[in-house]
Amino acid sequence: MRFSLSSLLLPIGFGLSCAAAPAHAQSRPNSGELELAVSIVDGCTLSTTDVVFGLIIGTSGAIRSVGAVDVQCTADLDFTISMDRGLHSLGANRRMYNPANSAYIRYALYSDAGYSRPWTDRNAGKVRGNSGATGRITYLVYGEMTFDGMPVSGTYEDQVTVTIEF
Repeated sequence: MRFSLSSLLLPIGFGLSCAAAPAHAQSRPNSGELELAVSIVDGCTLSTTDVVFGLIIGTSGAIRSVGAVDVQCTADLDFTISMDRGLHSLGANRRMYNPANSAYIRYALYSDAGYSRPWTDRNAGKVRGNSGATGRITYLVYGEMTFDGMPVSGTYEDQVTVTIEF
């Protein structure tokens, strides 16, 4: 019997390719459970937009500006917003301070466009509200500066803490 080289390679190659072929794995299902949970609690957060009076030349008349308090709460939640007197108050008067020359300028914050309801941390000066169906509401903050005599040039600033209780 005679064999040629080509006939000999065919069976050997075939044998190697059969041996190298992977065996089919059997699929075995396995499962687990993934649990999901959330706890929603009544609560509120707030963010603010500053009251900026800008660049002022001269001192006649009232200088006014508007900022905002944006509230986000659980839907239909009652809350109260208060504002302290700031870092540089004197008694009930809020004041902005110029550290370059130790000068002050008085100002007031109001919860209404008529500038008649001071926004404070006292019970009568707090703003009461309800977050409604959406849970979001914005309150405008009306600022008014008043001058005690001739103000000294410079930059005046103050920081008021806004607190929400629910």
